[in-house]
Amino acid sequence: MSANPIPTGTITTDSRAVTPGCAFVAIKGDQFDGHDFILQAIEKGAAEIIAEEGRLTSDLKKNIPRTVAICEVKSTLTEFRSRAHQFRSKFHCPVIAVVGSVGKTTTKELIFSLLKGKYLGPKSILKTEGSQNGFLGIPITLFQWSAQTEVAVIEIGIDDLGAMEQHLNLVEPTHVILTATGPEHLHQLKTVQQAAEEELKALDYALKKKLPIALNLSDTSVSQWAQSNQTALASHQNNGLLKTYSLQSNLSPQFLGTLQPNGNKITISHDGKSIDLALPLPGEHHAHNLLAAVTMTQFFNLSADQLREGLATFKTAYGRTELHTLASGTEVIGDYYNSNPTSVTAALKLLRQKKNPKGKAYAVLGDMLELGDEEERFHREIAVELLDQKVDGVWLIGKRMRWLQNELEKSPKPDALRFHYFESHEELSQSLKSQITAEDTLLIKGSRGMKMETILKAIS
Repeated sequence: MSANPIPTGTITTDSRAVTPGCAFVAIKGDQFDGHDFILQAIEKGAAEIIAEEGRLTSDLKKNIPRTVAICEVKSTLTEFRSRAHQFRSKFHCPVIAVVGSVGKTTTKELIFSLLKGKYLGPKSILKTEGSQNGFLGIPITLFQWSAQTEVAVIEIGIDDLGAMEQHLNLVEPTHVILTATGPEHLHQLKTVQQAAEEELKALDYALKKKLPIALNLSDTSVSQWAQSNQTALASHQNNGLLKTYSLQSNLSPQFLGTLQPNGNKITISHDGKSIDLALPLPGEHHAHNLLAAVTMTQFFNLSADQLREGLATFKTAYGRTELHTLASGTEVIGDYYNSNPTSVTAALKLLRQKKNPKGKAYAVLGDMLELGDEEERFHREIAVELLDQKVDGVWLIGKRMRWLQNELEKSPKPDALRFHYFESHEELSQSLKSQITAEDTLLIKGSRGMKMETILKAIS
């Protein structure tokens, strides 16, 4: 049985963050085991230790003062989430859940920024930091709630069947937006269709509980879901609980986005009115993210001035469409926090858009991880995108990129396209640095585990 929830700021899974009177939750992670830091937590003043059954040896218990409470449970992660849920139930302000296979972190950051045009207090808006959107990250975020919080923007990520329902039951959102579906975590979700079905559970949840929904009509899976729920959605819309959006006018969205020819602004039209907003990040995919964010914030009645004021505060999340200029003058798109077929396609389109007419467009690509049984096909299919976007040169790293190398070797391609494969970041960086010029444009893209940021550091 879970203990009573304790005030925010007094529970942590990080022994370095322990303060006097704090509860320390010992959780085993990929790199560290919190049980190894129990004594350090006590030395820093932890008043309660939450550990898993069987992990506290008799010698360890002898060193724990009687003034320190001990809570032994089957799963410390489950206990931590249970306490977070109890804590969350104390608050009743709006909670926006941002879900989706791609675009959710940027959309979350955009929603947060836009809302700052209306909610002016320094602690008025709670948001997920970075991409802490899983079983551990979500409760960490919830424990940051305070009496000053007026609205929360919580990113929800899934990597297994059943995860969405567990996260929704923990977060208890009042508003829901699904950015887009696509290949993600297929090592556990198995198929693209199954991954989409898991994401769509968020819309099922919102529809059942009569929560406001921002609906992306241009996503095929979402559109099919909408067709299957036409009657319920009609009632939803009549009650002011549905706002639809798209960059495609033929879909007749309530919020229509039009990317201006220079690619730097988007015009958003709704109910006979329109607003022009500067894109804080380049690319059509980010125009769609901004459109999604604006659509969601209209449930909060933000004015045009508030939207512009909020958007001016936007800062991109680490490793997501970072724009750099090297000392040599080479323009670099750094997009190395995550990678999947959808985001690679979007990044290559952006590379073509950003290309200097006087120079060449180069792509540095690392493995796309967690794509399951079809990972070979997904990597090989990138060859088509590289040719379609007229990339001039490709540098590859990672064992899965051998498939793309093989596909490029056998595919009909222009003589101008050059591709190279490397076993190490160092070798790749040396080759790249010797060939790029001031007029060239470079994309560095790969999954987080590929550590592609080391290449950017090496050539800077």
